[in-house]
Amino acid sequence: SDERAAKVYLALSDDVERAPSIGAKTARRLATVGVTTVADFLEEDADQLSTMLGQRSLTGRLLKDWQAQARLVMEVPGLRGTHAQLLVGAGYRSAEAIAAADADALCAAIAKFATTREGQSILRDGDTPDIGKIKGWISFAERAIAA
Repeated sequence: SDERAAKVYLALSDDVERAPSIGAKTARRLATVGVTTVADFLEEDADQLSTMLGQRSLTGRLLKDWQAQARLVMEVPGLRGTHAQLLVGAGYRSAEAIAAADADALCAAIAKFATTREGQSILRDGDTPDIGKIKGWISFAERAIAA
């Protein structure tokens, strides 16, 4: 149903582990520097956070991507973490960018990203979203911006 699809799957008050790309191990690392909620995570400067964490794999660029993913899940109703990971990976980092996107171009960008190692890792064995689903994201992003 349209109503269920319009659910927002992430809130500022949620535990940081609920944010896309953040697992239990990373959540524990974040907690050591005082980041325990999604709000804490989004308030941090990604480059400074990377330095505080002292973990070479957790670069400022990666943390910025994760912040963009979390914002998308909060801003675009119906969007799940995996979808946000695909969108950010394909270069669509904001609700505005999604709302302004041409459905075919967005579909092509996601399909291209889905073939990369990172894209495959996100999808696991799942299917690349189809044009219908992507048009839904664009429509929800348009409504979110208009609201």
